[in-house]
Amino acid sequence: MVKHSSSSSSEGDERYAMVDEKKRKRMISNRESARRSRMRREQHIKDLNCQITYFKTKNCEIAQKINSITKQSIDVVLENEVLMRMRDELRKKLESLEIVSSYVCMNRGDFPRHNSQPWLLSHQSVLLNY
Repeated sequence: MVKHSSSSSSEGDERYAMVDEKKRKRMISNRESARRSRMRREQHIKDLNCQITYFKTKNCEIAQKINSITKQSIDVVLENEVLMRMRDELRKKLESLEIVSSYVCMNRGDFPRHNSQPWLLSHQSVLLNY
């Protein structure tokens, strides 16, 4: 029986050794898995930081383009206002010239002819009687 008890104690030691070996392998495997997980997380954080940098740069570029286009738009609006004022002034001058021209023609007895380009007056209507 002593043999039996010593053999069973030997079997128990082997069993504990196998359980300890499994625990040790599992612990090593878990540590490796945790290390890989940390590495993946670190790489993911690096990738996210790269994306942040890229999108910040793109955002600045877009903001600069918006500012440039806004300035161009303001310049065009201002130029358009100037041109509209000039157009209005030229229309008023043309109306005044048409009134003066019709008055001169009426006093001379000439009837003003319809001219599609009133700014191009004929030589006869330009001559004034003094």
